[in-house]
Amino acid sequence: MVKTNKVTTTLAYYSGTVRVSIKALRLLSEPQYITLMINMESNQLAFVPSTKEDRAALKVRYRGSINKNGKFVNSCKLVRKVFDLEEWDSRYRYQVPGIYIPEANVAYFDLSKAKKVFRNYTIKEGDGEINGI
Repeated sequence: MVKTNKVTTTLAYYSGTVRVSIKALRLLSEPQYITLMINMESNQLAFVPSTKEDRAALKVRYRGSINKNGKFVNSCKLVRKVFDLEEWDSRYRYQVPGIYIPEANVAYFDLSKAKKVFRNYTIKEGDGEINGI
C-alpha cells in the first residue's frame, strides 16, 4: 500500500479558526504549537511545528475537542488576511488541500484549490441546489 502525504485544512472567517486535519497533525508529530505562514505571492499556506517560545506560534487545541476530523488553532488575523487575499465569501468555510513534505516537516496548502464547505442547509444556485454536508 502506497502512503499518501495529502492533507487538508479548513478556514472559518467569523470564528477566526483554522482546523488542521488529524492526518496533518500526526505527520507533523502532533505538535502542541504550530506556526502558520502565508506566501501572498504564490497563494500558499504552510504549517510548521513550533514551540511556546516562538512569538508566532499558535496552540493546537487537543484537550476537550470532540471534532474527530481535526483540531483547531485560532488566528483571526491570518484567517481574515487569507479571505481577503482569495476574495472568499465570509459566510462560508473553505477546505484547502495540501501536501506534507517530510524532509522539511512542513504541510503546504494551495489556497487557489480551496472548496466551499456547506453545513446543515441548502443553497440554491441557478436552477440546481447544493445540499449541506
